[in-house]
Amino acid sequence: MTSPTYETLDGSTPEITPLAAEHGKRLPLSAFTLLTGGDVFESRQGKPPPEGPARARAYVKAKVTMVAHGAPPEQLQRVEGDIVRQLSGNLQLIGRLEASRPVAIDLIPPGQPMARYGYPRSVSPQAAGLFWDHPDWERARIALRQDKLAPEPHLVFHEMAHAIQGLAFTQEENELVYRTMLRTYRSRAMVDEVFALYSEREFIPTVTGHDLRAPGVYGMARQRWNEEHVFTRFVRNLYFPYKPLAGQGSGNRASSFEG
Repeated sequence: MTSPTYETLDGSTPEITPLAAEHGKRLPLSAFTLLTGGDVFESRQGKPPPEGPARARAYVKAKVTMVAHGAPPEQLQRVEGDIVRQLSGNLQLIGRLEASRPVAIDLIPPGQPMARYGYPRSVSPQAAGLFWDHPDWERARIALRQDKLAPEPHLVFHEMAHAIQGLAFTQEENELVYRTMLRTYRSRAMVDEVFALYSEREFIPTVTGHDLRAPGVYGMARQRWNEEHVFTRFVRNLYFPYKPLAGQGSGNRASSFEG
């Protein structure tokens, strides 16, 4: 994720299959009311759903295929654990992913180009991960470089966020995300990355100097991130609808920073 532009050299993006509108109506996400200018009624004493981790693990078992390509078992466990952590706070989000396309995750060996495993040739050689999809594929796909999982603890959360946006949001909801963010980030590809960057921040709150100095939108969005942003409230409510809204006297208005 250190390409000067995006995860692809030419700025291309996957051909996503948005969640069907009927599933969106059946499984509404309260976070989207924040983007439409409505109210979200928060619970100050909310608790995570006790069945969340089990539901998230069941989703991974049923809809996610991991291809090790020689990766050790502990890396597969790490990827599954991060996905479960990312999803377990919102049963509606899990339900949407259960109703969407399955996902295949490739753990790419060190030094190997992602294109060798069926990903676009436009993928940046510096990309640590990639979410991609195409209507002709049986599954959406995520690539994760084995040698980047340890030094980039946000990697799984980042790429899974792309999958969530591409598979678990309806077309109308994605358009709402773009209308909200295009005034600041001038292309849809940049907005896609901002959603993933704000998502990773909910799970890896510590930001390093290397992260802040990343080229292009990656460093820019991390530097701009703030508890008071509507988009922060949207992302937090998406993953943790039981938590107080971001910016509500949390005391975490500035980045937690490590040089």
